[in-house]
Amino acid sequence: MTEAYYERLGAEDDWEVFRASEHTVSAWGPELQHGAPPSAILTRAMDRLEGTDGTRISRIAVDLLGPVPLGELRTRARIARPGKRIQLVESELEAGGRVVARASAWRMRAGDTSAVEQTVDSPRVLPAADFDSSFFTRWTSGYIDSLQIRGAEDGIVWARPRYPLVAGETMSPVEHVMCIADIANGVGAVLEPTEWRFLNTDLVTHLHRLPRGEWIGVDAHASIGPDGVGATSGTLYDESGALGHTLQALLIETV
Repeated sequence: MTEAYYERLGAEDDWEVFRASEHTVSAWGPELQHGAPPSAILTRAMDRLEGTDGTRISRIAVDLLGPVPLGELRTRARIARPGKRIQLVESELEAGGRVVARASAWRMRAGDTSAVEQTVDSPRVLPAADFDSSFFTRWTSGYIDSLQIRGAEDGIVWARPRYPLVAGETMSPVEHVMCIADIANGVGAVLEPTEWRFLNTDLVTHLHRLPRGEWIGVDAHASIGPDGVGATSGTLYDESGALGHTLQALLIETV
């Protein structure tokens, strides 16, 4: 088993080629990837794009266009809206000759606003010991098993990846948080996964600052509509406090 979510195989024209490992496997099926690793590999393409110096990603919107299979896949990214202060970048993930996911990100010029740094969300405390909540114990997969997890009494799930995103690479802070952010759907779940499927079709993440350290805390809550549609909203933390928010659209189905 590859000790990473992806192994980089090389490049083809403007594409980077990877092979997904068993650590990406979703709880919804053994041949599918969990939403977090594809979100992170799409973010990696945008975060390492040439011509974006002096800016940092402030919002990532990932659209999962269909099941993301295991095996070989490739990514590429481009600057859709250039600018010195604000840029829009895009990336896509292709597998088996079709695009299975797309992402876009706003990049904003970085500056010093430390004197006025603030957030309405109170800091949360990282628990001292690992703890698998009943949800994650009951519903496991290659991806979920790849995480070190701590659950707090206030309902927040803290997690960090045991493996790098790409073998032999060090993750950037934004890649690191996107390896975790998609678990908001599971953290905020209000339905029993043995009776219901609640598939998120997207992940929108706003980061008012980049994470400090490896642990990411996720506080999330799902709302279920009467017609098979739901949404999960979440707040992301590190040991210094809140760092961003997530939103996911859900398709609700019986198993």
